This record gives sequence, structure tokens and C-alpha cells, in this order.
Amino acid sequence: MTQKTPSNNSLVGVTMGTALFGAIVGGTAAAAKGIRQVKDGSATKEEVAVNVAREAGTTAVAAGAAAAVVGALGFGPILSTLGIAAVATGTKYAMDSLVAPKTPATATAGKKHAPLTPAPKKTAAQKTAPKKAAAKKTTAKKTAAKKTTTKKAAPKKTAKPKATSKKTTTPKAKPETPNTDKK
Repeated sequence: MTQKTPSNNSLVGVTMGTALFGAIVGGTAAAAKGIRQVKDGSATKEEVAVNVAREAGTTAVAAGAAAAVVGALGFGPILSTLGIAAVATGTKYAMDSLVAPKTPATATAGKKHAPLTPAPKKTAAQKTAPKKAAAKKTTAKKTAAKKTTTKKAAPKKTAKPKATSKKTTTPKAKPETPNTDKK
């Protein structure tokens, strides 16, 4: 079996069609993201329009390049799919590096990583600028009143008389007092 290689006319047509499709997909994805940014107030309409054009262009170039390379090599369906993914990813990465926005990328909330662009060099005056002292807060001291708690005395338990057998005891004789009666 021999594989057919595409003619130049069909390769150009496929490349242009794929580039157009890439531009549509990249532009709509950037537009959807941009709409949310405008609603949130994190970007202006002009910034979003520039970003949509940039994404559409770079995605078009990446898709077109991938279709041209894989189409010229004439791979089978599985290798063509892998080749398109690899070439398009590499091309998109390279294009994004070349056509990067002028402002440095900001980190998303919660994620900390190295900046994508180097920080500007500080001058000698900026390096040694004294730090401003934070204003001292004056707050009224709250005095906590001591809470005195009095513990109630526990009720005293009285001993119950023990139930014992009755013993016969003779009452003690009262001491006799001298009789002082006169008759």
C-alpha cells in the first residue's frame, strides 16, 4: 500500500481552513473570558478587544502551522492527531512568548509563583528608602471588673440516727438537790 501525498493546492486549502478554524476557536474562547473580565471590572473593553485579536491570531498561526506540517508528512490518522497536538502546542507557546502583553502577568488569587517578566531594577534611592512607621492606634483600655463569685455553702448533711436494736437502759438518776423547803 502506498500513501497518497496531498497536492500543493489541497495542502494550501487545508492549511488555510485549519487556520481559519483556529482563529474562530481562539477568538471565541478569549471573548468568553473577556466578557467576564469586563463584567467584573478587572479589564476594559479595549483591553479585551486587543486580547481577543491576539488570541485569535496566535491560535490561527498555530493551527495552520500544525496542519501544514502534518499534512506535508502524510502520517496516518493516529500520528496525524498526535502531530497536530504537538506542533500546535509548540507553535502557540512560541507565539504567546513573542506577542506577550505589555503588562506583566498577575498571579491569580492564592497561587504564588515566579513572575513571568523580570521586575524592573531599583535605583539606589529606592533600595535604601526608609520604611514609614505605622501610625500607632490609640485605643481605650478596657478594665475588666473582677467578678466576685460567692459560693453558696453546700447544705449540711445531718447524720440520720442509726437504726439499732433498742437497748434497755435505766435512766440516770438526777442528782439530788438539797431540799431547802421549810415546814
